[in-house]
Amino acid sequence: MSLILLKFFHYLAIVFSGGVLVGGGLIQSVYTKANKIPDLNVARVLKLLGYLGLVAIIVLWITGILLSNFIYGGFSINSAFTLKIIAAGLLLGLSAFINLHVYNSNNKQLPPNKKIMKIGMMLGRFLIITVLISAAIAFN
Repeated sequence: MSLILLKFFHYLAIVFSGGVLVGGGLIQSVYTKANKIPDLNVARVLKLLGYLGLVAIIVLWITGILLSNFIYGGFSINSAFTLKIIAAGLLLGLSAFINLHVYNSNNKQLPPNKKIMKIGMMLGRFLIITVLISAAIAFN
């Protein structure tokens, strides 16, 4: 039963993190292309999406560690899994950095730096694709 619950929360966190990446990315790109700053309500939504994404990645890590220990006895699965863990770690760090940047910008009543946000979104997409491809190879 615990394996089923771990998988459920792991998959649920995947859905949340993917939804945040796509939804937040689309909203950011529309405003960036229009060279406009999101209004107060949209900014609140983006802030909430950022927090949800960070929580989802943390849940992914916790459930992933538990699942890998429960099913495989640890992280020594194969090299594709090692790449997945490295990319996921970088993604966690990136998500924390972007959330901190947005939080500090909001406290200063300034919009987030467009260049940081653009690089963060592009790097985040690359890391998620790396994680997904590595996972597909690792668990074939």
